[in-house]
Formats: sequence, C-alpha cells, structure tokens
Amino acid sequence: MKVIILLTIGVIVFSIMFIIAGILVNKHNLKKDKYDLLHYLEKHKEKFSITINEDGQEMLSHNQNVKIPLASTVKLIIAYNFVKLVTSGKLSLSEKINLNHIDNFYVMNTDGGAHPKWKEALNHSSKVSLLEVAKGMMQFSSNACTDYLISRIGLGTINDSLKDLQIHTHDKITYLTPSVLMPGYLSDKKKTAASKIETMKPFSYQSLSEDLFKKMERGQCENLKDKTSKMLNQKMQYVITEKLPGSTTKEYADLMFRLGKEILSKEEKALFSLILIGEKIKGKHDDFFWYKGGSTLFVLTSALYKENAEHTIAISLFMRDEKAEDSYWIRNIFNNFLFSIATDIDFRSKVKSIFK
Repeated sequence: MKVIILLTIGVIVFSIMFIIAGILVNKHNLKKDKYDLLHYLEKHKEKFSITINEDGQEMLSHNQNVKIPLASTVKLIIAYNFVKLVTSGKLSLSEKINLNHIDNFYVMNTDGGAHPKWKEALNHSSKVSLLEVAKGMMQFSSNACTDYLISRIGLGTINDSLKDLQIHTHDKITYLTPSVLMPGYLSDKKKTAASKIETMKPFSYQSLSEDLFKKMERGQCENLKDKTSKMLNQKMQYVITEKLPGSTTKEYADLMFRLGKEILSKEEKALFSLILIGEKIKGKHDDFFWYKGGSTLFVLTSALYKENAEHTIAISLFMRDEKAEDSYWIRNIFNNFLFSIATDIDFRSKVKSIFK
C-alpha cells in the first residue's frame, strides 16, 4: 500500500514539475523577439526558404525553389482574381450577401478564430457586402470567406490564372474548408482516415474536396462539422497540411513584385490595397504595402510587397516545422520579423549576411 501511495505521489510531483517547466518555457518564449528568430534561422537554415527582390533584382535567395505548403498565403491568388473580376464589372463590391451563405463554409475551431472575429467586426449583420467578404479573406484570413469567393470566381478561373501570372510550379488550388471534413467523412477512426488521406492521389483528393464543397454549399455537412474536432489530432493536421497547395518563395516574391510593377493597373492596385493587410501600417512615404501570411502547426508562410518613389521590395519567407516544436513561438514574431526586413535597412543587412 505504501509503495502505491509513494508511486502516486511521485506521479503527481512529476506532473506538477512538468506543468511548471512548461509555464517557464512559455514565459521565456513570450520574451523572444526578431533577433531570436534571426539566431534561430542561422542555426536551422534547412527549415527556411527566403527570397528578397529589391527594385526588380534578386538580392537574397536561400532554398528559394523548395516547395512548401502555402497555407493562407495562397489567398493572394484568389484576391488577384477577385480584383480582376471587380474591375472588369463582373462582380460588384456593393453586392449584398446573406451571411448564412458564407457560414455554410465555416467549421468551428479550424481557422484560429478568424471567421468569428470577422463577424464580430461586422456586428453580426445578417447581410454583408462583397467588399467586406474580400476583407474577411485577406485581413482576417477567414477560410469560409475564401471558399465563398472561390465559388463566385470559379476554381477553374483561379487555376487558369496561374499561367497568366507566370507561376509554373505552383500546385493546383482547391477549396480550403472541405479538407478538415475529410477525416470524418472517410472513417470514424483517426488512423484509418489519416492513412486514406495520406495515400490519396491528387485527382481523387480534388474530386472529394469538390464533392464536400457542394454539400457544404447546400448546408448538408452539419453532422460532419460536429465530428471534426474529434478527428483533428496532430497527425491528422500534418497529413492535411501536406495536401495543401504548395509553391516556392521565388515564385511568390516574383509574383508580389510583378503585381506591383507590371500586372495590376492603377485602379486594380488601389483595390488590392483596400482588401489586403498593409494599408494601415505602411509608412507615410509608401505608395503600397501589401502582405499576406499563412500558418498551420507545421508551416509558416508569407509574401510582402512595399513600394515608394525611391524603392520597391518584395519578400517571401516560408518555414517548415515538421514536429511542431518551434512554430508556436515563431508565429508570435513572424510578422514583425518580415516587416522589419522590409522597413529596417540595418536589420535587412543582418538577414542577408546570414545567408551569403
């Protein structure tokens, strides 16, 4: 009996020590800044890909042709297509959309709170303009807003635009929210579902995604949505991440520069600025500041463009963290790190010096 009591006490003590250690590590990580990330980059160069273009010239590249799942950074392609359809008169920014049509694509607790935060900013209106839906996609990163806009633009149009944008190695783009419903649709057992998704051929994956999307559009996936939280363990999230469309920092840095200097008209650039993150944080001498990031437990991705009368800079930074050991603290400073590269010449020089 004494042995059992002692073992129980030992387990309790160990658990308390483990919790305390976790709290201390978390506090330490919260104090980390962009210089800690810079040091981490130096030690883990194999985990990162970065491309920096200045005034149309490639000034830094590291692992720039390594393809990485894009997460929400892919929404830049959808935003480009949205802007083109609006400026050509095929979509109207003022069109009113019933919010429940967009909510059909929302799966609770799968987008980091992006969709609820967007709705809160709208004061939970029952109808919303198409412009606000686009802002929901780009400024809040709502996946539900994204899938609604994909349905309006057309998946074929979006994928065809990759050729027009001269993006050649980019994976085919598909809907976002159906991927988190797939596990529950395929099996009640996590291992079985993960194995089926992992071994699924691209065509079959795309086809299933489209089938589930149509069901979501009709509001026929509520039971699957209820199952989702039970299925999305870390292994499942990794499998789903690996199925996301991938690209490279070279393609996205080049894309951002070309959007700013070659592809978009003056009117289109103004609309792009309106729906992207950046307008509120750009410097007083900047004409444009565009940014989109994306993340899962296992990847962090980003693309940025900044332009003023004297200078343009386009940056794309991708990171892989296959064991999800570091992305949780890096996520807190990732945006600041990228913005500092774009705005601080001295800091940018330090980043360049690491990869030379």
